[in-house]
Amino acid sequence: MPERPDESFAALFEETGQAAPRKRNPRVGETLEAVVVQVGRDAVFVELDGRRQGFIEAIDLKGPDGAIKAVVGDTIRARVVQVDPEQGVRLAPTVDAAASMGANVALGPSHEPAAVTVALGQVISGAVERVESYGLFVQLEGTKGRAGRALLPVAEIGAPRGADLRKAFPIGTKIKAKVVEMGEGRMRLSLRALKDDEERAQFEGFREQEKKASVAHSFGTLGDLRKRPAK
Repeated sequence: MPERPDESFAALFEETGQAAPRKRNPRVGETLEAVVVQVGRDAVFVELDGRRQGFIEAIDLKGPDGAIKAVVGDTIRARVVQVDPEQGVRLAPTVDAAASMGANVALGPSHEPAAVTVALGQVISGAVERVESYGLFVQLEGTKGRAGRALLPVAEIGAPRGADLRKAFPIGTKIKAKVVEMGEGRMRLSLRALKDDEERAQFEGFREQEKKASVAHSFGTLGDLRKRPAK
């Protein structure tokens, strides 16, 4: 054994420190994996690597119905937007993460109170801004610039093969379409998907009317039987 036990303890302490180096703080702009540990009314609290705590504002994870699209245990890819000694680490979900969860995505600076938000599967209105051989570029209503611009590919238009898109959709043409894909710097629309949804809704409505008519007819027949005199 060494003559001075305190020296051995110091050496052991130093070795332990080298085996488990001090974890650095998250940096603004860094993208991390965050695990949801609690869902509150105003914020969703998450745990980062190294058991570091953070939070995402509830508004960043709400869908069109106003509900928070996150539950305890979810893993969300999020970007660090603020590191504050008192408030902690504030994050915002990436566009891909928010869209995949069904949450709204702000089109433009998130700090603007009137920023337009869109969710995957939502029906949007816009105007044709540019026509290319592979599709239409649509500027969403209430937006300006690239953040609010989406692509409506030829395959999602449903136009006859060989159709002249410039004649069929002149610049400024108003369009309603369904958002079928969202990601960082990209948004894809579909007229075909919107038409399918409308036809499905009409079919379901027709079936519901038939069901009600069938029930009404059954009650009418029962009433008629009761009115018949007993033999």
